Amino acid sequence: MREHMVLFITTFVLTLLAIFILIPVANRIGLVDKPHGRKQHVGAIPLIGGISVFTGVAITLSVFGLPGDTHWYYLLCGGTIVILGVFDDFLDLSVKIRLVAQVMIALVMMYGLQLYVGNLGDLFGLGAVGLGYVGIPFTVIAVIAAINAFNMIDGIDGLAGMLSGVSFVSLTLMMGIGGQLEHAVLPMVLVFALIPYLMFNLDLVGKGKGKIFMGDAGSMLIGLSVIWLLIVGSQSDSASFRPVTALWVIAVPLMDMVAIMIRRIRKGQSPFIADREHLHHIFLRLGLNSRQALVVITSLAAMLATIGVVGEYLMVPDLIMLLLFLLIFALYSMSLQYIWRITRFVKRYKAKQRAKKNS
Repeated sequence: MREHMVLFITTFVLTLLAIFILIPVANRIGLVDKPHGRKQHVGAIPLIGGISVFTGVAITLSVFGLPGDTHWYYLLCGGTIVILGVFDDFLDLSVKIRLVAQVMIALVMMYGLQLYVGNLGDLFGLGAVGLGYVGIPFTVIAVIAAINAFNMIDGIDGLAGMLSGVSFVSLTLMMGIGGQLEHAVLPMVLVFALIPYLMFNLDLVGKGKGKIFMGDAGSMLIGLSVIWLLIVGSQSDSASFRPVTALWVIAVPLMDMVAIMIRRIRKGQSPFIADREHLHHIFLRLGLNSRQALVVITSLAAMLATIGVVGEYLMVPDLIMLLLFLLIFALYSMSLQYIWRITRFVKRYKAKQRAKKNS
């Protein structure tokens, strides 16, 4: 335990130092997010959260390492996705370039882990559903989905960091209890790397002068890290949880991405265009401020992840866990279809309450 605390504290300190060093560098070279269009923040904000997190994690893993030498492949894939994200932050890369790079990263990840999603679990009560070699393209799609789910939901301060924190803590618990103690270290290393980022991103230090954003480099790194751990935790010989549980660990980002993409396709739009229809935008239109929306969405993610973890250790049948997840997703999707009516109803109700108070 003592050596683990040294590992975690080292990650925290290195990430914190990276933030202090990279803020002036980002301002000097123009790696900043300026307010325009959908972005309503004040001033140019350095996009160095993801680079700082990766720096802290990379140096820590290079010194302490992880079992089986898989950390070198993780650092290779993570470093590549961070570089891709930095170029995207600078140049706003096309969707095709990003997707090609993400496919290549997914293939390297599978080669490094010697794993892919080849088993979906006992979804129908008839035995494990094996994918065979179909699992390879399935895994590529899963990697792209996870990367872009966290990238898409990174819309208000702290959201991507907090949601990934929920996922990483859930993975640590399941891997630790399930016997994958050596693999449980990485998600906690990532948690301790995220803490300094959240301190600056949420203005808990610096009083606004040290504010930073995660950038595409950070949100894509988080998505890659989550899917990396989900595959290790559900597909390896020493798997600590079932594949269906993975859905609950990333429930909010996954449901938000899929529902939004389906809605865009129905409108005849590209599923990758940016808009203001995500879950956090809905809460903001309902009258919550960004901090309140952060608390509500994080609480929702924690609740869903808890259902997954509890269902895993009570051995609730895979089919029931899947159907329950699909039911919640269906309710979420239906809510999106009627969100404008819900928003108008809430606003009218609030207006009536204010009128009663003033009368």
